[in-house]
Amino acid sequence: MRRLSILAAVCLFAGGAASATSRELVLHAGLTSATVHQDDLYSDAREGLALGAGARVPLGDDFSLQPEAWYLRKGFEGGTLWESIDLDGRRHVLSFPVLVSYWLTAERLDSRVFAGLAADILLKAEIRELGAESWADVTDHDETLSWSLVVGGGARLGRVDLEVRYQHGFTRLTRFAYPEFDDLISQMQERASAFDRTWILTAGWWF
Repeated sequence: MRRLSILAAVCLFAGGAASATSRELVLHAGLTSATVHQDDLYSDAREGLALGAGARVPLGDDFSLQPEAWYLRKGFEGGTLWESIDLDGRRHVLSFPVLVSYWLTAERLDSRVFAGLAADILLKAEIRELGAESWADVTDHDETLSWSLVVGGGARLGRVDLEVRYQHGFTRLTRFAYPEFDDLISQMQERASAFDRTWILTAGWWF
């Protein structure tokens, strides 16, 4: 099922990009700063890698459609869960945003703001207790697909691009109902849903 979901998302993006072959394309590389929001989880941000590609399809004089595909490393660092467990978490995802952007064209610098939705498909999820050397693979216990709102802005000078964006997850990633915790907490412990919060800062190149 996970492979079918990934294939479907890739095909959707490929179809959108194919319709934009005569339009502009951009490659991104940069960093993520990600946390997981849950009432019973207190954590710091985890930094990770961001790699992406997108197309700009004009919708008029100032507006454009931007179908994109990204590899993102997310998670959290130094977290305390249920006031009893100290752990780290990391997630590897393929993200497929579809954005609408508004462009402000100047003589030398083109700037833009954008908003849209992103579908994140989980490749791998891992957790470990603080101080442990090995990570536990919990991919099968987490949600394969999650959705986020995306807002951000960027500026282009010639072919060089700088961009910042924020992803605000509104569907759950996990309930932290992992067998590894069964001997650490009561089975009556409430396992609230966790949601993604991610900042992404990148540099890019337009073609």
